[in-house]
Amino acid sequence: MKHYIIVKFKEQINAGSLTAPVTELFRKLTAMDGIYDINIHTSCIDRPNRYDIMIEINMDKDALDRYDRSDVHKEWKRTYSDMIESKAIFDCE
Repeated sequence: MKHYIIVKFKEQINAGSLTAPVTELFRKLTAMDGIYDINIHTSCIDRPNRYDIMIEINMDKDALDRYDRSDVHKEWKRTYSDMIESKAIFDCE
């Protein structure tokens, strides 16, 4: 399955400066059983009504619970939650 995290950062946050550290953080997930690939997509349009980054995690369905409990997920929330204006989570086959 694909697990998408789509994020709009707060206006005062330089979203472009976060691409590298977010990528580095999420790449650690490929060491987890059932997680196969991570793709980070950034918006190519800078408009107020656009989201800034989309994190795509390709995983087995049963890996979602392990991801939710992982140190990477905890660090993501601890480090970036205060910078996020809005986000959407989407899962699909």
